Amino acid sequence: MMETIICTMKLDSHMTTTQIMVPPPLCPSSECKVIESFAFLISSFGLVGNETVIWLLGFRMKRNPFTTFILNLAVADFGVLIYIVIDCTVYIMLLFSNTNIGSRLTELLSISIFFFLHFTGQFLLTAISIDRCVSVLFPIWHKCHRPTFLSTSVCAFLWVASFLFCLTPYIIFITSLYEILFILLAVTLLLCLPLMIISSLVLFIKVCFKSPKHKRGKALTAIFLTLMFFIILVFPVFSSLLLTFLVDIKLYQRVSHYSFLGAALNSSVNPFIYFLVGRQKRGQRREKMKNILQRLFKEEEGHGADMDSPV
Repeated sequence: MMETIICTMKLDSHMTTTQIMVPPPLCPSSECKVIESFAFLISSFGLVGNETVIWLLGFRMKRNPFTTFILNLAVADFGVLIYIVIDCTVYIMLLFSNTNIGSRLTELLSISIFFFLHFTGQFLLTAISIDRCVSVLFPIWHKCHRPTFLSTSVCAFLWVASFLFCLTPYIIFITSLYEILFILLAVTLLLCLPLMIISSLVLFIKVCFKSPKHKRGKALTAIFLTLMFFIILVFPVFSSLLLTFLVDIKLYQRVSHYSFLGAALNSSVNPFIYFLVGRQKRGQRREKMKNILQRLFKEEEGHGADMDSPV
């Protein structure tokens, strides 16, 4: 569970006292059970949606630089949802069995896997938002001069960077260098979120205030909505992280369940955004998801030239 790690620091001149990685007891309240149940149900539906996106973009459609980002984001979200489903199942089993099956190291491994996948999704979404901003602000360069291998290289780098980020608990466990935690929070809170907020504003201006004679890109709308949902839903996750270091464990336990639910919603919503934005509003009553994704992402490939005029 995300509430398995607590670290409190107290600095007195040259002395540092720490208490780290002590798994708190399970929350048996009705509120926690309801939240866990909702997280389980949402994650189950999200798994189906992300699995469909992975199958279609990975094996049934020709890939382009933009869909490479989307495919990697779907893989990261799929991993987060698998973790949540397994974790909710274990939570229910532990409530009924009244046993503790996890050691400190297994709890640490579990939370590291979750944050590895969550940070990967966050970094990928930041890269997607920057890529879309470049495509609308500098469409000619983006269409004609961007290296073809750039998307693949960026995705590979972000997966590796996320893996290194998630080694943080182990480094602290071995070296007691707790300052690394604040570096981790600084990168996520002071770098990724501001970039996504700025990108969202740029996309909002380009999409919503475009001249009527210019066609609005559906893919830009989809990415804008994805960014908005992430920014809204990710705040509980980061709030729980901050509470880990700054506030009492009891309050942290309450917020952590909501952060878990926010992570489930965030990782589940993207396929439904693609479907709702990409489908035909008139004409065919039913469309295959493959046709919707092809229309959504192929449109963006040819849309850059139309965005060249100023707002």
